[in-house]
Amino acid sequence: MLGPKRQADDAWANIHAPDCPILIEPRNASRFAGAALSVLPNEQQARSSAGRLEEALAAFSNLPPLLQEDMRALAQRFAWLMETDAIRIRLEAITRDACKKIHADYTDLRLITTYLGPGSEFVPFGLSPEEANLKPIPTGHIGLFKGRLFGAGHAPCFHRSPRIEGRGQTRLVLVIDTPDRERTA
Repeated sequence: MLGPKRQADDAWANIHAPDCPILIEPRNASRFAGAALSVLPNEQQARSSAGRLEEALAAFSNLPPLLQEDMRALAQRFAWLMETDAIRIRLEAITRDACKKIHADYTDLRLITTYLGPGSEFVPFGLSPEEANLKPIPTGHIGLFKGRLFGAGHAPCFHRSPRIEGRGQTRLVLVIDTPDRERTA
């Protein structure tokens, strides 16, 4: 079975519409702040893992229970949505400007949530990929970013990381992908 059974009306399923390059699910970031702050001293480099769901999540077993539970729930839901039993998952503390250019990923779908610090920025559907059109995703919200490989006729999501370098900010970011459906640019 691929992930938990979900109801047919799961809002994430809307990402399958050709004119939906991004789906943002709001949630309260404050519940993750304490747990995110507690792991920052230990997460100075990205921690990543790939494989079947349980294998991939095992690499994060020493995180606070709240983060483990959230990562597990998001990974299960993502696996269900993408009809896969394998994922790639990465948790990274970011202190510099990462992904400075506005771009669309060479993958099918990418989940990004920022537990701490400013969230990713995206260009709404129908607007040109220019800095003036960028909109921020609030901290804690879940973003499903459609990539260039999602499928014919599907618009990818143009996005970038927010500029934080020199501002004393740190971001704790979770990224979930389908490992077997990505290629390098």
